[in-house]
Amino acid sequence: MIKKLTFFLGIISTLVLVLPGPACKDSKPSVSPPVYDFEIVRDWMTMPDGIKLSVTYFMPVSKRSEEKFPVLLEMLPYRKDDVFYQRDYPLFTYFVRRGYVVAKVDIRGTGTSEGKVPPREYSESELNDAVEIIGQLATAPWSNGNIGMWGISWGGFNAIQVAMRRPPGLKAIMASCATDDLYHDDVHFIDGIYHVDQYELRIDTRLALPRWPDYKLDTAYFEDRFEAYPWFLTYLKNQRDGEFWRKNSLRWDYEAIQIPVYLLGGLLDGYRDSIPRMLENMKVPIRAELGPYNHAWPDNAVPGPNYEWRHELIRWWDHWLKGLDTGIMDDPRFALFAREGHPPDTQLKTIPGQWRYEDWPLQRTRWTDFFPAAELGLTSSPENPGVDKLEYLPDAGIEAGYWWGELTPDMGETDAGCLVYDSKPLKEPIEILGFPQVHLKVSVDVKLAHWIVRLEDVHPDGRVSLVTGAAINGSQRKSRVAPEYLVPGEVYELAVPLHFTTWTFSAGHRIRLAVSNALFPMLWPTPYPMTSQLYIGERATRLVLPVIPPEDRPVPAFLPPQPRETRPDARSLPSPGWPYKHLVSRDPESGITQVEWEGENRWEIEDHKYIMIDKTLYRTNTNDPADSSFQGESIRVIQMPERMLELKTLIQVRSDLENFYVNFTRQIFENDQMVRERTWEETIPREFN
Repeated sequence: MIKKLTFFLGIISTLVLVLPGPACKDSKPSVSPPVYDFEIVRDWMTMPDGIKLSVTYFMPVSKRSEEKFPVLLEMLPYRKDDVFYQRDYPLFTYFVRRGYVVAKVDIRGTGTSEGKVPPREYSESELNDAVEIIGQLATAPWSNGNIGMWGISWGGFNAIQVAMRRPPGLKAIMASCATDDLYHDDVHFIDGIYHVDQYELRIDTRLALPRWPDYKLDTAYFEDRFEAYPWFLTYLKNQRDGEFWRKNSLRWDYEAIQIPVYLLGGLLDGYRDSIPRMLENMKVPIRAELGPYNHAWPDNAVPGPNYEWRHELIRWWDHWLKGLDTGIMDDPRFALFAREGHPPDTQLKTIPGQWRYEDWPLQRTRWTDFFPAAELGLTSSPENPGVDKLEYLPDAGIEAGYWWGELTPDMGETDAGCLVYDSKPLKEPIEILGFPQVHLKVSVDVKLAHWIVRLEDVHPDGRVSLVTGAAINGSQRKSRVAPEYLVPGEVYELAVPLHFTTWTFSAGHRIRLAVSNALFPMLWPTPYPMTSQLYIGERATRLVLPVIPPEDRPVPAFLPPQPRETRPDARSLPSPGWPYKHLVSRDPESGITQVEWEGENRWEIEDHKYIMIDKTLYRTNTNDPADSSFQGESIRVIQMPERMLELKTLIQVRSDLENFYVNFTRQIFENDQMVRERTWEETIPREFN
């Protein structure tokens, strides 16, 4: 039932949706049971400079006079009233039915909120507003004064960064699939190397959409959003690590956070490394769960196995925001999924392995060396020193995917363009857990090169599974903040920590180390044709694995996933898929390799229909790697009963030896007629990329 009410958090009329609660199920007495009905209230929060931010409250219906609730805050630029409308309801209802107010806020300049688009992710205005919002939530008449900030991806990032500012009302946070290192780990410069994908295309498009609900194309829209400088260009102009990235990166100041921290992550997520780093370095109460899945929530992520993480999080919030003894702080602080080795399969639904409790760092780790050897072997001791040459293939690495994660196909084709070193078939299983290390002694005949290393599992039938990997920008061999070009012909020793992993190599399998100078399209190709040299048969070149002996470990008592509630006034529509196209083409005569990606989603909210289309095209030239490019097209369509809007973002990036050349275009259409177009054309120098 939908009706207009006045809700005195501000002084506006608000939309309230009141829904009944389900029957109470059996629950531990110490954990809040799902006994609350709730209402959905749209409102405004006014910032000190007068800008009003749009907030949607999921409010429990009080069961006694003057009952007060803790508040969970999620703050995103992802448009809560249309793009994330279907997503929020099934996520939030689990918590609101257990006696929590969930407050969802559109960041200023985005979604329904007022103001100009911020100049970047996690801007000063965003973080300052969050501190102000927490203060207002803590003093609201229905609040018990205890605020938790939480979220996945962006919501995890800004929860960490807001906690660094220590607002008094913020008592604990939960960050899922987020990182403490914005330069090295985020999607703009993966492992310190330029990266571009459909996310960057998508976010700049979403920022340029008009405000809900009227989608007015007025002066304020064009000044505050349509004409806003693209984030895409801002990040490309910050190719070096430094203050731009480190100011809000927890990795450089773990003591900045003084409240309890809960972390979730997946072994197929690009942000997983931050979890063991934070466990090792933070001095506050901390809990972490690291599962087998990708960049998603653990109850519905692919691949599984899945579990009911919301129950564990309720135990966390109940302890820190309600003062209940749920026993969560008596559990071991780190639950992770130990993967068994499995064949390569991009459609795998469930990863073989088992959950268990560990601590970090592990005290029983046995660091074990393996040495690349003559005839592409991998031995237990260095022998027969020599030099292996590696011809640079700019299009190598397609099978590894778009970032360090994902389910990957057989890596054999990518390995064909690399140096690969295989152990003899193992006589007994070897389990690893942690950050494998690779040390390389190298030289190259140009001033800029990257090295990519991958740890792989070679099955007896020849199939190759990717276990983990990492890259190093050769210019950052001494320092990320003070890169230096390589001296052609000079010999360097590089240390490359691989991304966190768990895996068991089965008896009869072989351990493989693969080394290349490219990982396309994940990493932008370096510009010079080249041949690098790897010095083998000595300690300076080795693979070091964090081997752990078998040990009986306690097992988490995770509950199976519970069905999510469905939003009654919105639905998904038949869509081609996300993605529906992934095509690789190579032309041996021209040397051109292309990777195409396309995705499309459709949904409906009451009488509005929405279409989201993204297309990307990567291209490199194996004969002239400086000649590489990215082309993206992003389309958003809003179909209303009497009107249709269409927003397009077109991005073209190409490079040569010295520069990136960018053409960034926005177009807005109303009823198929173009209303305005804006183009930015810029030449941006390549800086060690």
